[in-house]
Amino acid sequence: MTDEGEFVDNHKVWTIHSVAYDNTVAAGRSVLVRYQFRIPANITGPISVTAKVNYRHLRQSYLNNIFGKDHPAYPVVELSSRTRLLNIGDNNIEGPDLADNPDWMRWNNLGIALLDQFQYAEAVAAFTEVIKLRHDYVDGYTNVGLTEIVWEKYESARTAIRKALSIDPNNARALYYDGLLQRRAGNTEQEISDFKKVVEMFPQSRDARRELGITYYQQKDEHDALEQFEALQRIDPDDLTAHYNLSILYRRMGMPDKAADQQAMFVDKKVDPGAPTYSLGYLRVHPEVSTESIPWHLHTDEDSKDGGVEHGGK
Repeated sequence: MTDEGEFVDNHKVWTIHSVAYDNTVAAGRSVLVRYQFRIPANITGPISVTAKVNYRHLRQSYLNNIFGKDHPAYPVVELSSRTRLLNIGDNNIEGPDLADNPDWMRWNNLGIALLDQFQYAEAVAAFTEVIKLRHDYVDGYTNVGLTEIVWEKYESARTAIRKALSIDPNNARALYYDGLLQRRAGNTEQEISDFKKVVEMFPQSRDARRELGITYYQQKDEHDALEQFEALQRIDPDDLTAHYNLSILYRRMGMPDKAADQQAMFVDKKVDPGAPTYSLGYLRVHPEVSTESIPWHLHTDEDSKDGGVEHGGK
């Protein structure tokens, strides 16, 4: 959901675009949507509930910026749908459809969704179910470690990551998060070793290049840091960390013109610190959509009465 406003400065009208919320589901991610609705008291027979997953290739705000607000509707494709009949009263437990993902994968997807909604304890519990169902699944242990790193439970995160590496010592994801944990523990040599292994296996990994560059920079190894940040910029010309650090490194190495270019690109691309103010102002006057900016929220039938939006609306 985007908002725009205008202000006048020296007889010029400036249009400001701000993002009030973004519920995009990126590739490889999951989302947990919660609905609550009232059943009319006079219903006696079974009711049917249908859930659908629709796909739109481009965001509505992007389409509006390119084609204008009055452009023809962009196609929306139904990817999946499921209907369940619910009896009034007791309902028997239904098994999964034969075409459904296996249980361990569904638990894993649930854990990803819970992690993205900052429900760390629930995410760890979901990933633990994955481990119970698949003891040899390295990503199950890595996902527990990742969640606990974000949750700032570093000791238990180390246990999970060590278990992942005991199953597969060359697992890139586990090595990456082990590198972050080694940095926190002050084990610089192991930290560098972990990140270098990831870069060797995946030279296009932006995260590994970025973290390895930061490690070298912290160790005052400016030439190796420069190599990583330049590689990162070749992979992603818009990476802010690369712009920021290259501006410093170029200046220290006597290349003021390159440093000025990187500084200019950093200033141009960094997030406007005033943007949240515009978004909060929009949400204050549109309470019917304000809950969409909260990762964990509930959709109710009252939302539709108040003019609410569908989950994922832009």
